[in-house]
Amino acid sequence: MSDTTRKIALLDLDAFFASAEVLRDPALRERPFAVGGGGERGVVATANYLARQYGVRSAMSGAHARRLCPELHFVTPDHGYYRDISKKVLNILQETTPLVEPASIDEFYLDLTDNTKYHGSASVTMESIRHALRAFGLTASAGISNQKMVAKIASEENKPDGQFVVPPERVLDYLAQLKLKRIPGVGPKSLERLNYAGFFLGRDIQHASIERLQELLGDKSGWLLYQRCQGIDPRPIVTERVRKSVGVEETLPSDFSQLRQVEQFVDEVLLPQLLRRMRVARWQQTHIKSQTVKLKFSDFQQTTVSRTTPTASPSLFYHLIREAWDRRNHRGIRLIGISVALPDPDDQLQLELELE
Repeated sequence: MSDTTRKIALLDLDAFFASAEVLRDPALRERPFAVGGGGERGVVATANYLARQYGVRSAMSGAHARRLCPELHFVTPDHGYYRDISKKVLNILQETTPLVEPASIDEFYLDLTDNTKYHGSASVTMESIRHALRAFGLTASAGISNQKMVAKIASEENKPDGQFVVPPERVLDYLAQLKLKRIPGVGPKSLERLNYAGFFLGRDIQHASIERLQELLGDKSGWLLYQRCQGIDPRPIVTERVRKSVGVEETLPSDFSQLRQVEQFVDEVLLPQLLRRMRVARWQQTHIKSQTVKLKFSDFQQTTVSRTTPTASPSLFYHLIREAWDRRNHRGIRLIGISVALPDPDDQLQLELELE
């Protein structure tokens, strides 16, 4: 099937955790609130749009959020409840098409190529779906195009509670005018490198040579960025989602200042949690691609250390912890995370540019 005939949509639930909490407690609709921790060490997971008017944003410390909005109310996250709501949304979407791919708890790709509702109009179909979700109590934004990447970017154009269509004949022009930071996979480091070399918009990449981009970013990442800015994204909708990684992390009650404290916390808390999430009894039972340790310091800067390995090993985590610890520069440790990356059967089609 050619890209000119595909109809791909990305549905993004607006402020999902906050919207789910309003479903449970409608009184929250009239007050600024955030889902997350409001204490000195808490972090905002998401905020409703009333709170966002004060500048409250995801990943902001709870203390900073309270300074911006003194009347801010905090709700403790309930991830089991959010998963249940997400499953109900999935059921609503599957009434339209069985070709639905949950990209995350609040994002869903739909393949509407063979959809016959509303005379096959993807736009009207998505408007109908969003109307059904609104009746359920949730609002959502949507992007529609002939591919996943452009559909995802387009879903950000008319947030909240809107949608945006990029037809196949407009894909190249649409990508040409985008700032490169809006291309998924282009992170801060790669963006800095590209800007320094004179690349700022999608059209700059469209007119560049692959060799120049590979010189800047490496063979794979340079080739991928060129492909994406040329509007080439053949990835199909995958209805059976494959886990890409498994990890656990915890914000500590107080900063750790000794390596022994970190190692003991990983041994007693994080390693047992990770083993349960991997759904195995022994570490050697799961094939993986790599292990990673993340430390967040008292100044909110963080570092990660990874190693490629075919099977998970607790001893490797301790080695990575010591390597990350050496980067702390006398700072305390406020958060510790460990994770494993799982083999991906579709590695060659991944969108992320691996530049960071």
